[in-house]
Amino acid sequence: MTLSRDRAIIGAMEILSELIIIALLSIAGGVIAAMLPFAFPPAVISLFLLLLLLFLGIIKEDGLSSSSSFFLKYMAMFFVPSGVEIIEYTDLLSSSWFHIILISAISMLITFFAAAKAVEITERLIQRRNAA
Repeated sequence: MTLSRDRAIIGAMEILSELIIIALLSIAGGVIAAMLPFAFPPAVISLFLLLLLLFLGIIKEDGLSSSSSFFLKYMAMFFVPSGVEIIEYTDLLSSSWFHIILISAISMLITFFAAAKAVEITERLIQRRNAA
């Protein structure tokens, strides 16, 4: 009984430490966004900070695995409040549906091509690293 309890405590402490790292990155992103002379989403800054810490090796790839798997598992639940809010604005959506679809299609294409280019660059970098 003690061994399973110890494993549960260690697992809970691991998740708690990962959530603290995520919270600190979110706070740092908010502080940096507040200091910028232009509007920029704090969440995006936080993601860039996380990427930087991963590249520098300060945070290992598996360093956030427990909490990230939890968030991925329950990701759909995080979008429920947004979906409910959208239903409240059906009159506004019905009057400008064409513009919304057009902007969504254009942004989807831009995102698709940007992601494809990022994959292409990443594959090229991996090939150079393996060749060296």
